[in-house]
Amino acid sequence: MGALIFSGLISTLLAIKAYKAFKNRKMPFSKYFILIMLSMSLWSVNYAFEVGFMDIEVKYFFARLEYIGIAFTPVAWFLFATEYSGMYKQFVRKYEKVFFVLPSLVILSMFTNSLHRLHFKGYYLDMSGDFPLLVLIHGPFFWIFYIYSLILIMLGIFFFFEQFIRLTAPYRAQAATALTAAFIPVLGNTLHIADIGPFEFFDPTPFTFTITGLILFWGIMQYEFLNIIPIARGSVIESMNDGYIVVDLTNTIVDINEAALKLAGKKRKDVAGINLKDLFGEEIDLSQNEPHEGDLSKEISLKSGLDTKFFTLSVSPLMTRENADGKLVMIHDITEIYQYQEALKQANKKINLMSNITRHDILNQVNVLSGYVELISEILPQDVKNEPRIGKYLKNLNKGIETIHSQIIFTKDYQELGVVSATWQSISGTAREAAFPFSGQSLKFSIEESELEVYADPLLRKAFYNLFDNARTHGEHVTEISVSSRRAEDSVVIEVKDDGIGISPAMKELIFEKSVGKNTGLGLFLVRGILSITGMKIKETGIEGEGARFEITVPPGNWHAISS
Repeated sequence: MGALIFSGLISTLLAIKAYKAFKNRKMPFSKYFILIMLSMSLWSVNYAFEVGFMDIEVKYFFARLEYIGIAFTPVAWFLFATEYSGMYKQFVRKYEKVFFVLPSLVILSMFTNSLHRLHFKGYYLDMSGDFPLLVLIHGPFFWIFYIYSLILIMLGIFFFFEQFIRLTAPYRAQAATALTAAFIPVLGNTLHIADIGPFEFFDPTPFTFTITGLILFWGIMQYEFLNIIPIARGSVIESMNDGYIVVDLTNTIVDINEAALKLAGKKRKDVAGINLKDLFGEEIDLSQNEPHEGDLSKEISLKSGLDTKFFTLSVSPLMTRENADGKLVMIHDITEIYQYQEALKQANKKINLMSNITRHDILNQVNVLSGYVELISEILPQDVKNEPRIGKYLKNLNKGIETIHSQIIFTKDYQELGVVSATWQSISGTAREAAFPFSGQSLKFSIEESELEVYADPLLRKAFYNLFDNARTHGEHVTEISVSSRRAEDSVVIEVKDDGIGISPAMKELIFEKSVGKNTGLGLFLVRGILSITGMKIKETGIEGEGARFEITVPPGNWHAISS
């Protein structure tokens, strides 16, 4: 009796656990799991009172109360299996209430059995054992309900068996858990109905269903049972546009969705059990990627008829606890993006070609103008050349020609800005390359050796060069330029410092504007543009009279340290 009450208590606790776990989630099957556990609790507790009391009428009263739990258990199990597996889900939902009609009639017939004797023809006490047991003589309605219950339970088992066959880990482990849990009470109830051995007068079904509940609870803890449901595969994975493939440790395909089948030009029956490399060729070869090595991502190209398509291939390990069970392969079509990129490259090539031709033609005309100005200067009489106004005109004309020439040259540098993808570049290595053209110009460079790399436009060397050239041109008496770097919280700050005259506070922001400065005013404007491509910022923080100091801030994610 105590064991039965304990069994009922366990079932109640499992129902409460399930309710707390799923009360905030819209999972239809959770209510059926809770109903199974509550039905088991009613069955166990009332069976305990039936066994414990001595009076035959009291025993018979509790035997009838048991049927409140007995009647709903098979239906709850069947609906639970249907929802979990997705088998005939819509059909079952439409006729859900119909499945409860017979259990409701069973409960009604139990409490009116004395009027019709359809459920139990009679009952008596068996005094042959250590304690009296109630023996019920089954009527026709009992057998109708028994067959109905057995059909529902076996259908539920069949649904889980179907899942077990066609699913992969962790779903297969879930289905196996449910199958094991389902067979135990069926076996116990069959032994009791068949009057086999000690189960002739003792029904072990409540105990076995409690074991079922405990197994399912273990499944919740071990395999996140009920948290991950295979029904999601049909409604989510099959509707994905991306290819979804699950392979085992030997890269043999165990699951694949329609998108991947369409990409391979195969039917599902043709791919089960074959190697992934045999399906797509050498482009998708995972033999070098062990499951424990972590995620892998790369771009691949595959033939699709006469066309070539481009994809990103992502491979992730499938883990059960700490052990690798296989790999999940995701194939995302980037053909359209790739085509846009190629079209953009072609457009850039055409624009750059036109710019180069136009720039070449303008420079030729600028050179012609410069030559004519020089000729005019040579043929003018000396007294005319000495005329202040004429001299001023010629000087301004030459300056204008030089400015046009400088700005046309600048367009070549600006044209290349952002055209080539950013790359990882060593701070100290790039700075040394930029300093090389200044060799032999009485400038001393002190470039700190650094293990830091920054993600920057390939014109980063040009940015350093312009900073060095700016110091030489405007610093007046610059003799030394230093480059160093330091970490500032999550960022890195690159410092370029000289020992020249410095920059006045009023000009610290203006020097980065276009056409501000003593010459073309394009050098620092270009520097800021190059750095901004990858989110770097530059500011001048030096003290006037002590030298200029430019600080370049590299944002988090755009720098990393490399080993020496």
